[in-house]
Amino acid sequence: MDRTDDGQECQVIDDPSVRRYLDFFKRQYRGDPGYSCTAEFTLSSVLQGSTKFVRSCWVRPLLVESNGQVVAQCILIHDPALDVLQLGFFEALPDQQAAVTVLLDQARQAAATRNLKTVVIGMNGHLSMGVGILVSGFTPISFGSNWNKPYYAQYFKNLQSIRLGAFRGPISEVLAEAGRRDALPQPCPGVPTGVPTGVTVRCADLKCWDQEMETFRILCDATLGTTNLYAPTQPGHFAELLGDLRPFLKPENLLFVMAGQQAVGFWFWHPDYNQVLPFGRSAGVAEIALRYFLRGSRIRTGISNAIGVLPNYRGVATTALMRRMAQIVGGRFDSFETTFIWGNNDASNMFAKRSGAKPWREYAVWIDEVPL
Repeated sequence: MDRTDDGQECQVIDDPSVRRYLDFFKRQYRGDPGYSCTAEFTLSSVLQGSTKFVRSCWVRPLLVESNGQVVAQCILIHDPALDVLQLGFFEALPDQQAAVTVLLDQARQAAATRNLKTVVIGMNGHLSMGVGILVSGFTPISFGSNWNKPYYAQYFKNLQSIRLGAFRGPISEVLAEAGRRDALPQPCPGVPTGVPTGVTVRCADLKCWDQEMETFRILCDATLGTTNLYAPTQPGHFAELLGDLRPFLKPENLLFVMAGQQAVGFWFWHPDYNQVLPFGRSAGVAEIALRYFLRGSRIRTGISNAIGVLPNYRGVATTALMRRMAQIVGGRFDSFETTFIWGNNDASNMFAKRSGAKPWREYAVWIDEVPL
């Protein structure tokens, strides 16, 4: 039993049952008009250790009780490939700073025990699984983005923050940017001497799921590897991570740009599935599938999840991807959104802005340095 400075007693429940952890999560968002049930699947995967990646990590779920009631919870995670301790999947009731402080103390102790100097609040295992606590832009959440209560950021106001943003814009601007790129002189400027400019774009062959997901994984590590807090992945990472999404994906949702037989870039995107799903309550896989297959044509927003091109091909390959995307999305969607982009990622921020997008949501992670 921990007693805080104001006399409040907080009991830490170490390694609670999956059901008990999920119960508090579901109560937090029951009736919340901005919350979509798709967020539950990643949380359940981590709690159940259902992927090789999660099983390779040190994972410790924690609940904090006050007066017999759960008032805050999180999952402490250490990915051996990343030299930080993560305080992820954070939830708390309002006015529970004492309980949140208990969680932070537990994270600091765990970090020190594991000889880690940094605790990152707001990261959920791997960047591909979600990062950031929403601080502004509280409109109903899009598929693949994090959602939380508006007061969460206040719990960490005394810590250093790093900001991330998501963008939104009209599809017409994507088409216009593709047109502008069509007008570029050939070969495209910025391509180093000796690099071939004849590239093609192909859709993923989803019948060869494991092979295509491995190509995707290798390209992610090669192109996004210098992104803040990105950890190298192991074979099979994306095949497992995207397994539940597989029935809803079409080949066009994962584009590869090819230089001969070599994949040199990718663009992973998908419809905003949340637009046909219920908000403020849970839904099973069967209901989600039925809603999508009956109402999927009503989705008017596309989500740019991730894009990456090998450095030597960024001019010509990015242009080729833009042209292909314009062919795919023209007339089918009204708008597009991005997932998170780090505030210091100048290239990605510029790409979003040149495509006509405006800042839409803001996220943050907080850094707590641990003296060893």
